[in-house]
Amino acid sequence: MQAHAHAAASQTIGNSNALGAAPVAGDAPFYAAQGSECALFAHCFDQQLPLLIKGPTGCGKTRFVEHMAARLARPLITVSCHDDLSAADLVGRHLIGQGNTVWADGPLTRAVREGAILYLDEVVEARKDTTVVLHPLADDRRLLPIERTGELLKAPPEFMLVISYNPGYQNLLKGLKPSTRQRFTALALDYPAPAVERAILEREGHASPALAARLVQLAQALRRLTDHDLEETASTRLLVMAARLVASGLPLREACRAAVIEALTDDTETLLALNEVVRAVVGDDN
Repeated sequence: MQAHAHAAASQTIGNSNALGAAPVAGDAPFYAAQGSECALFAHCFDQQLPLLIKGPTGCGKTRFVEHMAARLARPLITVSCHDDLSAADLVGRHLIGQGNTVWADGPLTRAVREGAILYLDEVVEARKDTTVVLHPLADDRRLLPIERTGELLKAPPEFMLVISYNPGYQNLLKGLKPSTRQRFTALALDYPAPAVERAILEREGHASPALAARLVQLAQALRRLTDHDLEETASTRLLVMAARLVASGLPLREACRAAVIEALTDDTETLLALNEVVRAVVGDDN
């Protein structure tokens, strides 16, 4: 399990300013909004509602949460979920050291105590029995019972629960239980519109307008492919990586192959087909 605290902005933004009009803190991570998602997040924070974010890999879900945590001046605790994640990993456990038994809060408990934003990334990767611990926090009770210590924590108004997952990976074995899903407001994100994606590449990938336009054109061509068995297509994250490689001096076609194509598949025939798409879009002399 990976859990870390993200430093929030120093100036607290009150609820009256949170509803879409809050100024962005100077050190807030860059995020290019696709629509009204920033306002929705702020409304959920103001109304103490948990939020579920759905979207493909690399479309900006994590960056969006980081941006909003800084914008709302709240600490952020992120947990990357996996199939071995247990309720104890989230809530906490007793540890033995130097002859004493000491209780150690997990990231969920720390977030509740600190009034932080807790972000569970790819929550469907966790065991279904683990997500049940979220239920009393995700409804009107906003309570966290800690059975091993007998504590019953009431979440402060500043605490917010945010979870995300990739709908493309959903199947019968990995999906949110209805009893969990229906406790959350939901937001669907996708890859940005071409103009927004170009702006992201110019800002995050240090790409020229011409290079950004070319990479977005490549992404659109790859995303249109329907005859190849790809788990995922070219994400904005991969495009940023390619742009950075080009900015450091790597030829464009080689950067696209290393950062985009090789990251999408290991199948030889599919690699050949995708490389043909790259050659068609960016040419041979790059």
